[in-house]
Amino acid sequence: MVYAFALPTTSHLSFQASLSSSTHPSLPQAASTARHALRLALKAHRRLPRGPRQDAHLPAVLAALTEYLPYLFAISHGLSGRAVELSAAAEVDIALHAEIEAEWLPTLSETGLSLKALAHSKGGRSGRIHGRGIDFEIVFVLATLGYVLAGLARSGVVTTLYAAVTPSAEQRTAAVQTATRQLLQAASVHYLLSTFTDVGSSTTITTSTSTSSSGVPDVNPGTHSALSSLALAEATLLAVLKDDSYVAASIQARNPHDREWMVRAPTIPKVRALLFARLCVRAAEYAEQAAAGLGAVGGGDADLVRYVRVLGRVARARACRFFGIDAELAGKVGEAIAWLRAARGALGLPAGEADATTATTTTNSKSKGFSKWKKEWAERREERRMDRDAGDKSKGELEPGDNAGRDEEVRVIEMLETKWVKMNDTINTQIIPPSGPLLANLPSGRDIHSPPGPYKPPLLDEDQLVRMRAPPEEDNIRPESEDSEEEAVGEHSTYY
Repeated sequence: MVYAFALPTTSHLSFQASLSSSTHPSLPQAASTARHALRLALKAHRRLPRGPRQDAHLPAVLAALTEYLPYLFAISHGLSGRAVELSAAAEVDIALHAEIEAEWLPTLSETGLSLKALAHSKGGRSGRIHGRGIDFEIVFVLATLGYVLAGLARSGVVTTLYAAVTPSAEQRTAAVQTATRQLLQAASVHYLLSTFTDVGSSTTITTSTSTSSSGVPDVNPGTHSALSSLALAEATLLAVLKDDSYVAASIQARNPHDREWMVRAPTIPKVRALLFARLCVRAAEYAEQAAAGLGAVGGGDADLVRYVRVLGRVARARACRFFGIDAELAGKVGEAIAWLRAARGALGLPAGEADATTATTTTNSKSKGFSKWKKEWAERREERRMDRDAGDKSKGELEPGDNAGRDEEVRVIEMLETKWVKMNDTINTQIIPPSGPLLANLPSGRDIHSPPGPYKPPLLDEDQLVRMRAPPEEDNIRPESEDSEEEAVGEHSTYY
């Protein structure tokens, strides 16, 4: 599905202490006010329990980011001597009196800086990244925007697909299209961040025990290049998911609240199997690029790296499944079964598991019934455990969609393999070719989305610039206590 990023938090920052503007005296104060609102929104988000409540708070964080970004880039343009892109009269003159210094809590760093370690830290400021310069602030704010957009995409898709009432095809399409737009915007944001090359040189890591030099994944251009590829991989798979009735039927079959089966069975319309297969291959290529990029950076979040690798395997397995569907539609059941077994290999499932199940099924009807009952009982036990532990992520349980869609793909492959093996054994027996060469010779992928260009941040309008020509009002913002800054830090889910 879509990776659920944790959001960072930040310390207090007053732009008035570092710069002033002769053309727009109120700009530093207005920027500080907007940043303070973002800081409060991030702190409030961090203190909410992970799940629906955090998802519901994401729009508030997005609104705070959207309000702050125009001021931040107006300051950046003023410091670089560039005019704000509105009119010839919109030049902002800014004088820098002291270096802008900010602290942010990282979300992608691993040893000593991971959220799991910070959850047990006693020091309010331990684990933060201290950086200088306006570009350091821009990197963290834009990265947060990318994480929020990914979170909104994920919550929209998961809430729709796993709703108590099975969504219609129109509802599923609308949710996927909205999530796709958000992921493409996130890819554009990370693409812009991948062009920032001089931020790490002014970055230090402040912990409770030591201060070390930079090398932080959160500000590394390679990290954001990888995250841009990851967003493209997820957006490409969502384009397939929109019309993938097999996954929808699998989710519906495991929905304990669904009663539509009493009226009609789920319909599986014909799909554009070859097109979907090549799109999945392209998604796998994007995911592998992301995994290689994150691996090259080093020191990143292990859960994120594991998720990206699983996503690549799921995409290749889904491509094999669609090639199998195309072969079955052409009457080549033996080849279709081989494609499904290639999909199993892509997912890393134990070799021979399907063959053993098939042999038991075809040779002993009593064993077949017992195996089916045993499997259904194990699935019901798993569902009860997940329901009981919902919201308790300390036990490592996964929310729906948290494992890159691997569970759903496994169930679809098992369902199709059982059906096709039975068909091949009883109706139209065909030789099943080896599956290894099929997986090794997948065709090239095909793009469905244009590669994103750099993100274009929102700019201040002329009315706002005119108002900031007035002298600043009295500053009523006071820095809050940092003692409880990292309280209620939620841990990442564990991915398999």
